[in-house]
Amino acid sequence: MLAASSTLMTAGILGASVAAATAAQAAPVQAAPSRSAQSIIWVYVWATNVNVRVGSTAACSNYPSTTNCPTIYRKVSEQNIGVYCQKRGQPISNSGYSSEWWSYTYNGSERPTGWVSNVFIRGKAHLDGVPDCAW
Repeated sequence: MLAASSTLMTAGILGASVAAATAAQAAPVQAAPSRSAQSIIWVYVWATNVNVRVGSTAACSNYPSTTNCPTIYRKVSEQNIGVYCQKRGQPISNSGYSSEWWSYTYNGSERPTGWVSNVFIRGKAHLDGVPDCAW
């Protein structure tokens, strides 16, 4: 009887964890303070060790590229990331795919945003459902 009770208790805890995770995933996502007027769209990075790039000049925002955005802020691998918008930049090719589009990422409320080449994001070169950056 103790084993059955323990199994039910474990199943209940696991069920509650799954329910909590599902509820958290379904919760509306809020934009970072600096981009509050824009919505975050979640996309999947299919590659490993993908650079999230930042730069200290307007050139990085005007034309995302490895030269204009030289600082690697962090790396992402096979995971969902939030993006605000996308814009044309340096063409990047990898694993038979090419894209001149880069997505502006959400990195949490206290971390800077950065750029990721769309070549590493699941979808078309110009992602469906992600607006073009207005600037």
